[in-house]
Amino acid sequence: MRTSAAVATVLAVTGAALAWAPTASAAGPECAVNPLGTAGRYAEFVEKDSVRHSDSEGAVAVGGDAAFGTSNQSGFSVGSRLTDADLAGLPGGHSLVVGGTLKADGVVLVKGSGVAGEIVDASEGDGGFGVDGPITEGPSPVDFGKEFAHLRTLSAGWAGEKPNGEAAGGQDGRSLYLTGTDARLNVFALSTADLEKAGEIYLKVPAGSSTLVNVIGASYDMAAKPTSGVWISEGGAYVQDDYDRHTDGHKSIRSKLLWNFPQAETVRKNSSAWPGAILAPRAAVTMTSGHINGSLIAESLDTAPGAETHQMNFTGCLPRVTTPGPVVTPEPPKPTDTPAPSAPPSTTAPAPEGTGSPSATPEPSGTAPADTPSDTPSGTPAESTAPPAAPEETGTTPAPSATTPEGDLATTGSAIGPGVIGAAVGALLLGGGFLAFAKRRRRA
Repeated sequence: MRTSAAVATVLAVTGAALAWAPTASAAGPECAVNPLGTAGRYAEFVEKDSVRHSDSEGAVAVGGDAAFGTSNQSGFSVGSRLTDADLAGLPGGHSLVVGGTLKADGVVLVKGSGVAGEIVDASEGDGGFGVDGPITEGPSPVDFGKEFAHLRTLSAGWAGEKPNGEAAGGQDGRSLYLTGTDARLNVFALSTADLEKAGEIYLKVPAGSSTLVNVIGASYDMAAKPTSGVWISEGGAYVQDDYDRHTDGHKSIRSKLLWNFPQAETVRKNSSAWPGAILAPRAAVTMTSGHINGSLIAESLDTAPGAETHQMNFTGCLPRVTTPGPVVTPEPPKPTDTPAPSAPPSTTAPAPEGTGSPSATPEPSGTAPADTPSDTPSGTPAESTAPPAAPEETGTTPAPSATTPEGDLATTGSAIGPGVIGAAVGALLLGGGFLAFAKRRRRA
């Protein structure tokens, strides 16, 4: 089939215009997808010992000894929200891995199987059971020494990333605003002391972007102020993060949020919900109550009954690390005259969250319509100290890149700018004119 001169002109001009547009590509060599490796598949990944109660919705791996459900006959359930795909990606397909001795009282494997170096039934005399679910004694399928050596390298390397986001302190003396506009990766650097001073933390980044918060210092205590919650900006308002009742944009930001503690030897979490993944590979982590809406990586873990980890593993994309450079020294948050946002009216009331009983599959705390974020704290007793209701954003105009359409990091860079679109449209109109002219000639 012959191509007319007019059609050839259209193809040539249009092709030239579209050649200016950036093409869709992967995240690039500077960005590592699934950067946490094996550890990123678990809700809890602990190098040494762990003491746990209540439940973890995801998979749990402990390199040392584990005492699960042994305090006040609290029990401990594992894996209630794991999918078949999640289980298939776990080493050995096990939702529970204990490298040393598992001392179990009322441990329920809701989904998947377990393996431990030794299993001790600690329920003797209380009329209960040790483990309910398929579990065997055997060697660990996870090399914890190798994994944590790599995780410490990653943690140190990411701590050297230059911040491109801004940390600002509110005029109320207790608000901390973390604002980033990069559509791919927003990096913040804070000292543990400055993070401890925050009564409320407000995060604003483009939906679909990854967020890295480097927290530098030897010790962090969330109860120091205390911090009463983390609010995420999505849909024109800051909404307090709490479990699984948010819009897709909110969940996208949370699932790509990583708190990195490269130097911390101790990290303490209070009763507030903490969104995102926590990487503290050198730290003894303590959870007094409340939930982590993400995953936890720690040297050791000790929790009180009522503390939970939810199946919201990290899905962001972070820089590749080969040889760690010097750690960036955080600057104090800049003072700002921005007043603390006022709370919007709540239109929905959340359903009570699961009780954490190991014999029942936990359910979400409730859902809100996608366009109506809810700000009411969870009904769990441990969350009863939650702060004021979620505030609205101030009337500031977002930076241009903050309005970038949502999308995963692999495709965000393929967005076509207005100039390119205009050029392409112009080319198409010009081509249309050629075709019309050729048509009239044929009719004549």
